[in-house]
Amino acid sequence: YDFALARYNVDGSLDPTFDSDGKVTTTVLAGDDASNAVTVGSDGKIVAAGFAFSGANSNFAVVRYNSNGSLDTSFDADGKVTTSVLAVHDGATGVAVQSDLKIVAAGYAKDGTLLKFALVRYNFDGSLDTSFDTDGKVTTSMLSGHDAANALKIQSNGKILVSGAASNAADYDIAVARYNPNGSLDTSFDTDGKVTYTVGLETDDVVYAMAIDSSGQVVVAGETALKFLVARLDGDPPILVQ
Repeated sequence: YDFALARYNVDGSLDPTFDSDGKVTTTVLAGDDASNAVTVGSDGKIVAAGFAFSGANSNFAVVRYNSNGSLDTSFDADGKVTTSVLAVHDGATGVAVQSDLKIVAAGYAKDGTLLKFALVRYNFDGSLDTSFDTDGKVTTSMLSGHDAANALKIQSNGKILVSGAASNAADYDIAVARYNPNGSLDTSFDTDGKVTYTVGLETDDVVYAMAIDSSGQVVVAGETALKFLVARLDGDPPILVQ
């Protein structure tokens, strides 16, 4: 598997100005690669994030393209960056570009036993941003079991919102964390920067997507008991309004 992107015209036809046929595939490492999220920066460059498998472990993978679909060689010389976050399997599931064009990717990282929320921030040139938790990387345990982030948004004040799921040993709960621009947990968000919500008892509750509405409120979407779930975070501490 490789990273794969397609661009469509407004009528749904493939855009031939994007790599001549509307489609681009990119090999990141020798094993399987997959892009799980994509965004477009204010400079028009396209950023895709996911994982790349080295043959032993999977790593965060971020690829930046020019608007015509070509790899942007100003990003780590070849347009591609992979990052090992913890010792075992890492992967990105969300990506955003800040107003200063730094890139934030979020997903999961395994420490050998458990999965955790994971964030990585890159400078414009693809290097790790050492102003972000000193090494460009942050991991967060939400509950006692496996945690994984699936969505990422940057607020207008520069704070970073990440949402996904956290295991409480019996099932998964909705999990949301907020970070300051320097990578530290924002303790003004539910006192410790993280919150979990149980929607259905003894069922898995998972967030897959997130948006910030025009009033600045956070809306999450996912599933509970195999049904669509849409909810809004309201107040401080944030209450889940279904």
